Amino acid sequence: MAKETTTATVSKNNNVLTDFINGLSPEVQAAIIAARESGTKTKKPPKSGIFTRTQVSSNVPNDLAITENINKAYQKYYGRDANAQELAIELPKAKALYKDAKGQSKSTIKETYKNGLLIKSEYLTADGSDPILKLEDKVQKQLASGKVPVNKLNIPEGPAGKYFVDIKDLARNNGISLSDSAAKTYATQIAAGVVDENTVANILRDSAASAFPQYADQIKAGINLNTLANPYIQSMSNILEIPDGAIDLFNPTVRGALSYTMPDGKLGTKSLYEFEKDLRRDPRWQYTDNAKASVSSSVQRVLQDFGFMG
Repeated sequence: MAKETTTATVSKNNNVLTDFINGLSPEVQAAIIAARESGTKTKKPPKSGIFTRTQVSSNVPNDLAITENINKAYQKYYGRDANAQELAIELPKAKALYKDAKGQSKSTIKETYKNGLLIKSEYLTADGSDPILKLEDKVQKQLASGKVPVNKLNIPEGPAGKYFVDIKDLARNNGISLSDSAAKTYATQIAAGVVDENTVANILRDSAASAFPQYADQIKAGINLNTLANPYIQSMSNILEIPDGAIDLFNPTVRGALSYTMPDGKLGTKSLYEFEKDLRRDPRWQYTDNAKASVSSSVQRVLQDFGFMG
């Protein structure tokens, strides 16, 4: 008897539910049916381990969330957030990633579960791509093309600025004259990941090795030319009484000694002894304290030779 009562109750409840649904509008009925079908098809996450599932939704990230993604890309390649002008260009393009072919809002929601609990939800683009990777790819190509603001010193902003300074220093320390434009191109390509920093360094060292073949092996091994030329720079500083910081590899006197045509016609390096002898023939030497001391000493010796001084 109890079983028959239970069956009758369930049947009555189903009839009431059916009558209720039938009384709803066709749109609502369709939504209920779709939800019921969706519920039966959705794979439930397991209760152990990590599980990921995706589902399509008409919900899309708001402008704030999309702006955060844009800023992540700019931080990676420019070392800063996008400015207002850049956001005005990038935001509409980024929002368009969440539109289907018909222009309807669409996103792919990726849910990650751990031990049956939802731990992460990600809004992917309409085609199921990672929006941050798409934005990073766009900014990377933009940077690689050389599009980067520079400061008052003509140094690029962000990570490219460090590479710019390093490249200019490496070129200068190896006697290579490198324009800001060329250094900027190298720097932005390194920052964008298009060219390896070591590749650029090798290019500059090869150029220096070609200009100073007598030092080619040392330069290619990583020794800067200004280190190899330091004895000449110090001698010039001491003899002509010029601060060593004012003498570099582009000084014609030093450069001439490093790229010296030997008596046999081959390119070599002037000996330090000959270099110092030539410095004392330089017109600038006669005005130095070294010259005055040398002349005074010579006069004293002459007077001594003639017996005028004990």
